[in-house]
Amino acid sequence: MKIKFAITWNSIRSSYWFLPCLMVGGAIILSVITLKIDFALPTNRDGTDWFYSSGGEGARALLATLAASMVTIFGVVFSIVIVALTLASSQFGPRLLRTFLRDRVDQVAIGTFISTFVYCVLILRTVRASGNNPFVPEISVRTAIALGMFSLGVLIYFINHLSASLQASHIIAAVGLDLDTTIDHEFDATLDDESFDSEAADDLFASATFAVGATNRGYIQAIEHTELLQMAEKHDLLVHVPVRPGDFVVPGDTVAFTSAELDDPNLLSTTVNTALLLGVDRTNEQDVEFPVNQLVQLAIRSLSPAINDPITAMMAIEQLRAGLCRIADHSMKSPVLTDSQGVARLLVTKQTPEHITDAAFSLLRQYGSSNLEVTLSLLNMIEQVSRRTTDPAFHRALFRQALQIDLGSRTGLPAEADRKRVAEHYARLTQLPWPALPKTS
Repeated sequence: MKIKFAITWNSIRSSYWFLPCLMVGGAIILSVITLKIDFALPTNRDGTDWFYSSGGEGARALLATLAASMVTIFGVVFSIVIVALTLASSQFGPRLLRTFLRDRVDQVAIGTFISTFVYCVLILRTVRASGNNPFVPEISVRTAIALGMFSLGVLIYFINHLSASLQASHIIAAVGLDLDTTIDHEFDATLDDESFDSEAADDLFASATFAVGATNRGYIQAIEHTELLQMAEKHDLLVHVPVRPGDFVVPGDTVAFTSAELDDPNLLSTTVNTALLLGVDRTNEQDVEFPVNQLVQLAIRSLSPAINDPITAMMAIEQLRAGLCRIADHSMKSPVLTDSQGVARLLVTKQTPEHITDAAFSLLRQYGSSNLEVTLSLLNMIEQVSRRTTDPAFHRALFRQALQIDLGSRTGLPAEADRKRVAEHYARLTQLPWPALPKTS
């Protein structure tokens, strides 16, 4: 249930309606409060208030002007946001739109202008400039003026923030933070000498042979392990989940194996498929590869002939290096999960460091093989990460990528001097004291 709430909350906060709606609700409550105060206080008409000293007609004109201004500013701001999203999608890729949609400053700016408009309209309807019982809610009018001044400040800050947020460095840094957060969630924060035995885990769950198929299609955004453990404990089952967050499944794909069939097969299928949270896009709650793919996509688009910006690609590579170093400083969580009695019930499929390494390097080394600086940055990333880990499988994955980078540079780089620099860097890299270093000719 916790991961379902996280997915739902992430979807809500990555929208332009939730926070503005909350702010509009706050504006409605504020109008009720200030009007109650105005109705309770005696009317002041001596004109000595420096903040507001006009009569009923002036109050109506002021509130109408503020309301009209807020609508105009909202239209301009919304147009600017749409243009920014279009530019970001074309230059950085549609996968990164979630980063912009999640920007709190944009949401607060939109909500400020809408809520100020709503407040002014609600106060405007109570102003009576003539008749037997004229009424000017002076406290409410002063509050509207304050909201108008605050909205002006928000507009200035929004313009400055938007110009900064469209810079590649800010976007890359934001994705890098997402990657760090996901790594901290999926890997143990402290290294542990005791690692799980994958062969022993396979033997333990060898009896899980009854297949359970998917009933819907989409990307696995997360897996609710608690529900699967509760079902396995209740029915005394062993459950093996061969799929992982980030995989795409269609109806009929095997998403779980159990050690026995239940009398009601629909109950088993419903429980398993309910625990798999599917969506039209991947998320980074349990999927480390998703932010890695975002950085890789950004780097590849920067290397395209239409953009031709290798500096941005190198910045993305640095964030990838930081993420892989963070993985090297962590340890793998055991894929075997136990129930409330400590009995092993669930075997899940994890994204391993070597799998993440392949995702980080494979496309980049192909598209960057003709660029010297990008190739050297990739080799430098391998060297730095290799110094941080003692995992033999991680080393093998890193060295395999280094070998492919060296081979690709021999045909990708046209200049002999550039190929020589890569060969020297690769030769220096192979001399590092790596444990279990593969032998190459």
